[in-house]
Amino acid sequence: MTIKEIASALGLSASTVSKALNNASDISAETRERVNSYVKSIGFTPHRNQESKRICILFENMDSQSNSQIGYPVLTGFQQAANAYHYEVVVEHCSDKNPPNLKKMCQENNYCGLMILGTKLSSPIMKELESTAIPTMMMDSYVKNPKVACISSDNINSVAAIVAHLIELGHRKIGFLGGDRESIVTRERFSGYLIGLIEGDLEYNSEYIRYGNYTEHCGYDAADYFADMGVTAVVCASDLIAIGLIGGLKARGLRVPEDVSVSGFDNLDLARYFTPALTTVKQDFITLGENAFTLLRQAIKGNKTKRITIHTEPIFRSSTGPVRE
Repeated sequence: MTIKEIASALGLSASTVSKALNNASDISAETRERVNSYVKSIGFTPHRNQESKRICILFENMDSQSNSQIGYPVLTGFQQAANAYHYEVVVEHCSDKNPPNLKKMCQENNYCGLMILGTKLSSPIMKELESTAIPTMMMDSYVKNPKVACISSDNINSVAAIVAHLIELGHRKIGFLGGDRESIVTRERFSGYLIGLIEGDLEYNSEYIRYGNYTEHCGYDAADYFADMGVTAVVCASDLIAIGLIGGLKARGLRVPEDVSVSGFDNLDLARYFTPALTTVKQDFITLGENAFTLLRQAIKGNKTKRITIHTEPIFRSSTGPVRE
């Protein structure tokens, strides 16, 4: 008898039956007892541990605006790929202030692998991952452990292309507005900014750099700073930051792009409909999710993990224009 047949007999979903058999914590004790009693009565013995096909996607700090808008499209791609190989995907949430013990969580729920999103470098989870034996996939983070793979977009080259675009438009005073300073994503996009300056033979000015977080509020608050600096363009580490910055600049009587050009990163749906339409970098979130599952499945099967980078595409719209006279 299969889990699907057991689920049909009990009027439950296959996912619920699987959770009960694996002692998952997110179902009621009553349901767990009902399932276990039934399988015992029919002599069904589930195969566990090495044959588990349960994967946990752990969202850390998913309450943030940026993480939620990016994480769920990635989840969609991951889920679609997992379905093709009959893996069950369970979504868990936590904060960096109260992270779970990964080893204990996987043992209690019979997870064969983890996909982790939204983790900061300062999170306790990063320390645990340095020595974990659990096949793990991370997005936009890197841990030196053969059991931990990483997937990310091409943050460096794409931002360098945005800077080159601004230089072609005549800009020489180009600022950079990053998210969390501890974020690997922020560091890579800042590296792309530096490479763009070097390739364009522009001098680096530390006063043109500012950090915050991946929210509109961060961008809005930075408007006064960049207006006082006299920059003619600002490269933002995300679309949300860029949209906030544009709003802040407009509130101070500055026009975009006539007075200040602004670019983002992500190509969220709202970027094309915003006024002015946002110059940005397009990430393929579905492809990121699909490839993340493929890498994690290879790790679960015992293959060596690695880091891969997914191609991005600069999208030039009306939020960037020629430098003002």
